[in-house]
Amino acid sequence: MNLTKEDYEIFESIEKIREEIKKKYIPIKVIDYGAGNPENERSAHTMYKGVEKITNTFEQCSIGLKEKWAEIIYSLVKENMPKKVLELGTCCGFSSIYMAKGCSSSLIYTIEGDKNVAKIASKNIKAASCSNIKQFVGRFQDILDDVLNEIKEIDMAFIDGHHDKKATLNYFEKIKPFLSEKSIVIFDDISWSKGMIEAWEIIKNDSMVKEYKDLKKLGICYFY
Repeated sequence: MNLTKEDYEIFESIEKIREEIKKKYIPIKVIDYGAGNPENERSAHTMYKGVEKITNTFEQCSIGLKEKWAEIIYSLVKENMPKKVLELGTCCGFSSIYMAKGCSSSLIYTIEGDKNVAKIASKNIKAASCSNIKQFVGRFQDILDDVLNEIKEIDMAFIDGHHDKKATLNYFEKIKPFLSEKSIVIFDDISWSKGMIEAWEIIKNDSMVKEYKDLKKLGICYFY
């Protein structure tokens, strides 16, 4: 998709919010329910219990999609105009904001595991004046079923925030029955670890996937 001057002005306004919150260096106590680093090899029990760490808004808001990767998810939303989008992994809210700005009529349902990070995201979403984002807070394992039942039909999903092979495949299987006829599912960090590489190999060869794009960082699956 060819991006317009208006699109780039939107990107600039989003990144201005990111930079403003980063430079405040607000301390945050976070419980990380994800896979940590590729070398961590956390157990399922450890990931469910979570690992507590102290960070700040500079470090936390530096995480997530930006530049060309953020432009890709924005463009996918702008071009396809999905009615309902599911995001696993709100983090500080910037990927949600990019998607929400891509199409004002799209409703973004986003889940974040940590309540303190979710609060930062809420402030950023408010600063971006996005009224089409609905936040949920809780472990994906605990609340995904309820969120899916509320959404009922998903036109686009962005799977991020828990880079573990078994977990990623499990979320994919849970989401599949809720996908609309012309849906798109985006996976982040498909080359992040051996497990994520293996998960992506299984996902892209799923019988429901009609076409896929492997962008090394993002994997995009088309279900039509």
